[in-house]
Amino acid sequence: MIKYMLDTNICIYLMNEQPEKVIAKFKTCRKGEVIISAITWAELSCGLNIHNAEAQFEELLSAIHVVPFEIKAASIFGELTQKFPNRKSSFDRMIAAHAISLDVILVTNNVADFELYGMTIENWTI
Repeated sequence: MIKYMLDTNICIYLMNEQPEKVIAKFKTCRKGEVIISAITWAELSCGLNIHNAEAQFEELLSAIHVVPFEIKAASIFGELTQKFPNRKSSFDRMIAAHAISLDVILVTNNVADFELYGMTIENWTI
């Protein structure tokens, strides 16, 4: 059963194998409990060539399932955009909408970027 969706910064921490708190928490999760949004994968892919991180990307992909962004998430994204038109990061808003649509906990180190959306959030770095 899916329990957590990881934000981009948490995926980067996992790929860099630090901080230890994030790695330790991830290791307590069972296979299938943790996912990432296709939006997060797109955001990570923007830096693939810049950071020469192809091996780390492949390792992450083998450990965590990437979930497609579907119509329910798209509808929630539209609602969030209408409700919060001045929020500038559409990636974050799309990730929030996706987590809300699946009713899962979003794991991020950028809590302030998501808390206004009224969703369940955890920060594994503290």
